[in-house]
Amino acid sequence: MIEWLISVYERCRDLAAKANDAKDRLLVGEDDAAKTINGYMKQDYDALIRLWKEVDPEMKNTGRLSDMARHVRFGMNNDYEDIVVHDIPSVLNAAEALARDGSKNAGAMGFEGLLHPAIVASSLSQYRNGHLRDAVLNGVITVFDMIRARTNLNLDGKDLVGQAFGMEKGKLVFSEIGTETGRNDQKGFLLIYEGIYTGVRNVKAHSLNHDLNEQKAAQYLVTLSLLARRVEECNDRP
Repeated sequence: MIEWLISVYERCRDLAAKANDAKDRLLVGEDDAAKTINGYMKQDYDALIRLWKEVDPEMKNTGRLSDMARHVRFGMNNDYEDIVVHDIPSVLNAAEALARDGSKNAGAMGFEGLLHPAIVASSLSQYRNGHLRDAVLNGVITVFDMIRARTNLNLDGKDLVGQAFGMEKGKLVFSEIGTETGRNDQKGFLLIYEGIYTGVRNVKAHSLNHDLNEQKAAQYLVTLSLLARRVEECNDRP
């Protein structure tokens, strides 16, 4: 749950920064620039909704998410002010409540509750049956299949990662790469995907020997679940 909560905070942080930026643009008469920023905010909001449904599928405890949607849609000065001052604090309070409730059940669900559905489908049965190498290898393959599906690139490994997430011309972005934080996010995760392919996929694929035990394999699958979720949530480059 802590990773989910951190992701919610990141989305809300990005929305707050864009709301302040759009409001400043409107104040100096740069309406077109504000409209462009608003388009990015809609993408961030949609990503936040997808993230929220992972924990609260019926959207029962959302704070002011619906108010935020209305304010993003109208995109006036007072709307951006409400997003920062009222909507985001309310949404974060609701997210913290959901995280607390989820943490109460974490012990019962075990590590399996942390797995992305795609990793569950590809790897969980192998893990349960003791085929740890196959479970981890299938998880890596699944993540890279997800990247290919999002980008329509018929590539693999470092070439796929570079064209999918490259800083200048990559097809997908994790956050707003016009900011230093966004660029760090993009570059950092690009390196993680490259490292997973080289250090995990290549090593496990080229030899039947491995150093996995149940704990280490579970940790790999949770890490791969995070990477699968980042692929699922990232945006197409404008």
